[in-house]
Amino acid sequence: MKILITGVAGTGKSTISKALNSRGIVSIDFSDIPNLCYWHDKRTKEKIKYSPIKDLKWLDTHERICDMKKLRKILAKHKDLVITGIANGNQTEYLGLFDKVLLLRCNPKTLIHRMKTRETLWGKTKAEQDYTIKWQKEFDFQCLSNSAIPINTEGTLDAVVKKILAQIQKV
Repeated sequence: MKILITGVAGTGKSTISKALNSRGIVSIDFSDIPNLCYWHDKRTKEKIKYSPIKDLKWLDTHERICDMKKLRKILAKHKDLVITGIANGNQTEYLGLFDKVLLLRCNPKTLIHRMKTRETLWGKTKAEQDYTIKWQKEFDFQCLSNSAIPINTEGTLDAVVKKILAQIQKV
């Protein structure tokens, strides 16, 4: 079974991927695969190197894309696989490649705290935090409209992983 665990920045995707791997479940995070996801100019499709975003207008003309060819190759190599990640530019293209989609959710205050204190770069600037909070409503709605299963990540890591394992083990 191929499962995607997704959610906006700060919902816990990378942390959960590591926790699943430590429990013997093969899980790959989008950010762990070089060049699987990248930023590009919406108009020219030119790849753009990410640097912390200070102005929300930049996001009107740029988006993060998942390389569908690479993603399909990864999925073809595994009978059962959990992938965690997000790429907002072509999400509707890759959602259909998975048997099940789990949507991680938490409140805006938790998102901001996690983005400020995590190792990854996205979410360190006020513009990125504001964008994430604003976009969460649209993103969550889109995922839920495509049959994603919501998972609240406000609890302890163990509690969240138990909820995810229950969904992974359902046939």
